[in-house]
Amino acid sequence: GQNSYVVVVRSGKTQVALIVDKLIGEQVVVVKSLSTVIGEIPGISSAAILGDGQVTLIIDVQSLFKLVSVR
Repeated sequence: GQNSYVVVVRSGKTQVALIVDKLIGEQVVVVKSLSTVIGEIPGISSAAILGDGQVTLIIDVQSLFKLVSVR
């Protein structure tokens, strides 16, 4: 079957678990703002261009905590 991973992020006493398909490790990336292209996206801060040319989204952890606390 397909493997999934859980990444736990914490801010103060609050924790959020994120289920991810793949862990790629730590990389140096070129970060590009998305707000000028497609506007603000709750939970996403920007995008990064990986070394192989793929584009990946960067999670805005503080925004995720705000989204979770609203519910």
